[in-house]
Amino acid sequence: MAYISTEEVAAIRKELKKEFPEYKFSVTKRHHHEVCVNVMKGPAFEVFTQWMKGEDRVININEETSINHYHTDWYGKYQGFFDKIVEIIKTAPFKAGVGDLWFDESDAMTDYFHTAYYMSVGVGKWDKPYEIV
Repeated sequence: MAYISTEEVAAIRKELKKEFPEYKFSVTKRHHHEVCVNVMKGPAFEVFTQWMKGEDRVININEETSINHYHTDWYGKYQGFFDKIVEIIKTAPFKAGVGDLWFDESDAMTDYFHTAYYMSVGVGKWDKPYEIV
């Protein structure tokens, strides 16, 4: 059963602060099984155009945006930034000695879901936009 403790969330928060001192993050636990990481304040992200599914799309990460952590390649030159955030979410609790390494042994084809905990990544929140400094 997916579960994340308060100590594991605190370890993720601490590691994000250490790795990205120029950014402010909101790191919260939702329903005891999901960690939500939102980038809330920092330097401006460049607006860029990306070709997706047969059309050009303008990507503006500075607005409230949910980040697909399975497809960070959609975010152009910011792929490494979001990859590092996901890596920290998966490894920080283990490195801090308060949890195990993240795992996902789910099999959607058989409706079997077994993961350490779920995660969501975003920029800003619906009620508080990303603040550019």
